[in-house]
Amino acid sequence: MKILLMGGTGWLGHHIAKQLAKAGYEFTILTRGQKSQFKGVIDEFPTIIADKKDEASMREVFKTRYTHIIDTVPTVESITWVKKYAQGLEHYIHCSSTGGYAPLPFIPCNETAFYKGFARGTGWDKKRIYDEMVMEMYQKEGFPVTVIRPCYITGPGMLPLDNFGGRREDFIRDLVNEVPLDVPVDGQALLQPIHVYDLASSFVLALTHQRSIGQVYNICLDHALPLNQYLEVNAAVFGKKPVINYMSVEDMQKKHAGHIDEIGLRFVSTHMCFSIDKAVHDLDYRPHCTPEAAIEETALWAAEVTGVKF
Repeated sequence: MKILLMGGTGWLGHHIAKQLAKAGYEFTILTRGQKSQFKGVIDEFPTIIADKKDEASMREVFKTRYTHIIDTVPTVESITWVKKYAQGLEHYIHCSSTGGYAPLPFIPCNETAFYKGFARGTGWDKKRIYDEMVMEMYQKEGFPVTVIRPCYITGPGMLPLDNFGGRREDFIRDLVNEVPLDVPVDGQALLQPIHVYDLASSFVLALTHQRSIGQVYNICLDHALPLNQYLEVNAAVFGKKPVINYMSVEDMQKKHAGHIDEIGLRFVSTHMCFSIDKAVHDLDYRPHCTPEAAIEETALWAAEVTGVKF
């Protein structure tokens, strides 16, 4: 097995690299060389500097035969060049998102639900395009694809989701200082996180399970929490309780116009709750922690990196 890891210098990608190395796999990271945050971690691994959107670059890269490719941030171009130039490819795995199911037709949602892209022109809609592209290639030509769809990703290395559906730096500070938080509707929208470690492990598991080819997997921790409870778990880490001000989505959009991402706000107002039964059955996927533990770990990390005293 000879693996090419596209996007191995990012938050998710460097975790995948670490797990591949731990498992003893031979792999090479492909990167544009523009990210430095995790450079110290990935410096020990073989790396190619190239733009995966550029046809000439990819033609050159694939003069080396790779049997397996993991793409953490797929694009139409990268998929096209993989299909055209990656000779002898046995397995291609790319990262999508559960966001494209919203609004959910049933709870817990599973992989049989229609993947609509959430809203046209959003990042989730782009993921719909990529997913449809590779699955059509599988159905018509046997392209050996697996699609991994994570819920919102948490864990050290990225700020936690906030009450607006973003990742603002002052979120933990506001909780610690008991600043009132505007929360959409009644705070009962369900959230289901995935720890970045477990998400990375799902890619490694897919490599070793041939039954994953031609399949889509929702990857999350094992249960969802209402937004209210999510805020309570974050605050409890610091011995606090969240001060909540309920508002309609429309009123929040007016009050915070220009300061919040309206798509993110709509997203955090929508149920996100999924079954992981298919991944458990097909991939032997087992999350290493609970959602509560992942939320607490991320809150503590965010407090440290943003200088919050408690």
